[in-house]
Amino acid sequence: MIHVLLLTYLKPRDIVSAHMAEHKAWLRDHADRGRILLAGPRADGGAVVVTADLDEATVRELIETDPWHRLGIASYECIPFEARTASPGVITAAEPDDSVVLINVATTEDAPATVDALAEAVRHVAATADGFRGSRLLSSVDGDAVVNFAAWADEKRFRAIFDDPGFVRRYEHFARTTTGAKYRLYRTSRVITPDR
Repeated sequence: MIHVLLLTYLKPRDIVSAHMAEHKAWLRDHADRGRILLAGPRADGGAVVVTADLDEATVRELIETDPWHRLGIASYECIPFEARTASPGVITAAEPDDSVVLINVATTEDAPATVDALAEAVRHVAATADGFRGSRLLSSVDGDAVVNFAAWADEKRFRAIFDDPGFVRRYEHFARTTTGAKYRLYRTSRVITPDR
């Protein structure tokens, strides 16, 4: 389960600020370990932390190790939910699993046509392929390249799309709009978050 943690400040702002560095070090440690996906202040005071897919015992351990919790600076409200949809690039598994990320880079002389053709192939996959978790299509600032950044449950289910004539036909159309295209599959090796 993903957990949304709502932090409410129990101490004045100067005490919160005095222990901000310790809290940020805690956030960074757990973000780098893949346990925390998002964190930040709330407009109305307090803060929000969104965890990766963690069991309740791990979430309890996470909360109990936060300096703000240990020092009585903030209380936590925990809202668990089952994440069924995520934007490509958001990896919710805290520990490495069989999932893969596809990065397909295509050079092109007509980025809009290449994006349109690639979008047709990806929409077909979205409607038919088991294990597809989503895709993000990017165009280079210079307009000479298109990137497909897609998440898959595992390599086997990704490779199965090439057995689908409907996908192959659409992918061949996409390839004709490019001057070259190459894809690779990747797994997460390490996560490094901003140090601020």
